[in-house]
Amino acid sequence: MDAISQAQLSPRQERAIIEILAAPSLEEARRRVHASKSAFYGWLKDAGFKAELKRQREAMTAQAFERLQAGLARAVDKLLDLLEKGKEQTQLRSAQTILDQSLKVKELQELEERLSAVESVVTKLRGGR
Repeated sequence: MDAISQAQLSPRQERAIIEILAAPSLEEARRRVHASKSAFYGWLKDAGFKAELKRQREAMTAQAFERLQAGLARAVDKLLDLLEKGKEQTQLRSAQTILDQSLKVKELQELEERLSAVESVVTKLRGGR
């Protein structure tokens, strides 16, 4: 097996992961690490490297969502404040935003319920596996 375990990533490979997450393109990340194309794209094919890249990407995404959630209540409070106290045009935009986002949340909730029902049927058809 040619996969590199997380503990076996070289410092250069660890830096490559950081650059991949930060750079606007893979080619820019490769240049920042000063890696040859064959080495860099070879790392991207390696199961261990891919697993660590995925783990770090997911961690970065989770942190971003936590930050968004932390600001969500403040954003809603601001929209409600503008709806109540803003100029007429601001009130209209705030109302439209609140309505649009409320409809999206409802659609997502309904979609989640439908998906859950489909998953349940599929599980039953597969014999509960």
